[in-house]
Amino acid sequence: MSAASEPKRTFAVDLAQDVRVVTAMADRLTPYIYESELYGMLGDPSLPRLTVGGLLMRLARLHALREQLSPSQQAAVETAQRKLDEVRRVWAVHYEGKLQQELHARIGALEHFAYECAEHLRACADNYPSAMEKRVMVEHLRDAALEVNVLSDDLKGRLTALDNAISRCIEKGEFCWSEQVQPAYPPQKFWFLYARVRKPIAK
Repeated sequence: MSAASEPKRTFAVDLAQDVRVVTAMADRLTPYIYESELYGMLGDPSLPRLTVGGLLMRLARLHALREQLSPSQQAAVETAQRKLDEVRRVWAVHYEGKLQQELHARIGALEHFAYECAEHLRACADNYPSAMEKRVMVEHLRDAALEVNVLSDDLKGRLTALDNAISRCIEKGEFCWSEQVQPAYPPQKFWFLYARVRKPIAK
């Protein structure tokens, strides 16, 4: 099959679901923020597990795409943002700890993905768009950690090495998520979303 005829691989993002998720996550930030578990429960199997990175990613996306939301959805996003801001103020040390905990976990998972991808390029092509959700979360976690000055040199070094490993597996391509959310992801910052896994070199 030629490159032109290959199906485009994309990861679907639903903004209405995003609003439901940020509402549920923000409602449960306390006591989650001061508990030891990284992945919190939301009490609904149709929703993802609660993490700070998941909340930061969705809030950033919804703020960037505010004009696509209804007034009630916009109000729900603002409420969720206020709850996060309050938790960051009241539980600052625990919030910073969660940022570091999740960065270590997300980067570790992506390091494993990049290694597997390098070994089996063809097999990882289908999973690449969805796997990059973790990398988007890492970007927002990184920015949040820099904002409160808790991004360690170790994490900076691991992220640089990770991005180098991802870069070796991909080539430039079309935006690999739902088209409607593309304005929230400028290519300079989210370069890994404008890519596809390169083809294995024939031996």
